Amino acid sequence: MSKISGETGYHNSDYRLPGGFEHCSKLKPVVEAATALDRVKAVVDVLYSPGGCPWDGKQTNESLLKNLLEETYEYIDAVETHDRDNMREELGDVLLQSVFQARVCESDAEDPFDIDEVADRLVNKLITRHPHVFAADDVADSSDADGNGGEAASQSESPEAVLALWEKMKQQEKHRKSVLEGISRAQGALPRAAKVVSRISKSPNADELFAAFVDSSSASTQQDVEQTQAANQSESNGGNSVERGKADAYADEIFAIVREARTDGIDIEAALRNRLRDIEEKVALIESEINNG
Repeated sequence: MSKISGETGYHNSDYRLPGGFEHCSKLKPVVEAATALDRVKAVVDVLYSPGGCPWDGKQTNESLLKNLLEETYEYIDAVETHDRDNMREELGDVLLQSVFQARVCESDAEDPFDIDEVADRLVNKLITRHPHVFAADDVADSSDADGNGGEAASQSESPEAVLALWEKMKQQEKHRKSVLEGISRAQGALPRAAKVVSRISKSPNADELFAAFVDSSSASTQQDVEQTQAANQSESNGGNSVERGKADAYADEIFAIVREARTDGIDIEAALRNRLRDIEEKVALIESEINNG
């Protein structure tokens, strides 16, 4: 039976192998796969397994991280430039990185797991993090019968309330003692700063926690003044402490901007990417005019 994907009109039965590859026996698992996602798993398995691609077979979870990061940024760029065709391409590349990572994990000698386990854990997480959606039928029916499912429900299930519930349950599930636990240190400083501000903003102790920013700013500013005065009095003191004070002052200004953007509902990193894209286009135009002038 033909399977249709969502409302796109794309049928699973529409798939055909690329021309010239119809008689390759290695592609039999791909042809026989029940779904499109199963085809991805099948072809990745062939490439990674012995007899497949020498490059693919040597990859590790660590060696693939650069590709994962690059493909993610390329998809972001496609979305922000409203390039629907490129979104199809880049989203496929992001999917490849997920499936490829899981296939490598499957071969781990000490702690193997596969994409199916990953998918099932994801499904369970999505269910348990949305109790307002997946309530037991008898509970939902009781709410409707009592007439409590209307305006009250819409208020308790506002996007903001749902997000707060998600963060609360996430912290409970992971047994986090701090709102900052789990923030990746591998990401750039700006997105990490935005994540720190976002996490603190959702905390019931936000006011107290944000005092860390104020204290840091005040201390660094005072330190900067004192260090500058000391440096003016004697050059023998060196300039490292002065430069650190200036650097901290700039960092505190950035933190203040990140917090203000958060308050105004602005994704500061996306805003910066978009402005950079505008600048890059203008630079290219100016260079073209110079070269053609």
